[in-house]
Amino acid sequence: MPDRRDKLEADALDELRGQLEQWDIASKESALEQCIYLFVEGESEELAFRILLEEGLGVDFEKLGVVIANYNGIGNLKHTLRLMNLTLSHERPMIFTFDDDNKSLISGLGQQPDNIYLFKVPYSPVVTLPNGDYGGSFEESFEASDFIDALFETTLLKRNPQVYKQQFIDSFDPALPFYDQSVKYLRAQKLQSYLPSKIEIAEHMATECDPEPETYVKLAELIKRIRSENPVQVKI
Repeated sequence: MPDRRDKLEADALDELRGQLEQWDIASKESALEQCIYLFVEGESEELAFRILLEEGLGVDFEKLGVVIANYNGIGNLKHTLRLMNLTLSHERPMIFTFDDDNKSLISGLGQQPDNIYLFKVPYSPVVTLPNGDYGGSFEESFEASDFIDALFETTLLKRNPQVYKQQFIDSFDPALPFYDQSVKYLRAQKLQSYLPSKIEIAEHMATECDPEPETYVKLAELIKRIRSENPVQVKI
C-alpha cells in the first residue's frame, strides 16, 4: 500500500521537523537565559559593535546568546559593574568594553570576578592622549582613513561642502586623537555647528571598513571562547 507508506513517511518527516524546530527554539531560549552580556560605552558603540561582530565577523548574537547594551559613558562603568555583581545574573559571563583613554579610572576598578572580562578599545594603543598616555578611544580602533571618510559622510559635512577633505587630511595627525582633531578643525572653519555626529561616524566606519579592525577580531574571538568554555545547556 504505497499511499499508506508515503503517508507514514510524510508523518515521520513532519514529526522530525517539529522536533528540530522545537530543539532550535529551545536552544535559542536557553542561550538567552544563559546569555553573555556585552556592555559597551555608548550608543555609537552599541550600533557599530553589532554591525562589526554580526555582519562582519559572523558572531551570531542569537545563537551564541549575546546581549549587547551600553552603560552610557565611562563614568557609569564602576556603577554598572557593581550593579551587575549584585543581581541574580552575577554568575553569567560579562564583557565590559571601554575606551583606552582613562587608565587611572580603569586601574581603580580593582580585581574583578572571573566571569567579568574587561576589554579595552582599541585593542592596541594608537595615539598619544592629552595627558601623555598612549592609548585611544572608539574612533582610533579604526584606520585614520576610515575615520576621515566617515567624517565627510556625516550630515554636518555634507551641508558644508566648503570644507575640503584634502585640506583636513593635510592638517590631520594620526598620532593624535581623531575626533578631537575634527572638532578643532571645524571650529577653525567658523562653522555654526562644529560637532559631527559620532553615531553617523560610527555607523559608516563599521559598515565600510575592510577588513574588520584588530580590536573587533579579538573581541569576536573572546566571545566565541567564552561560549565554548560556557556552553549553553539546552532544556527540552
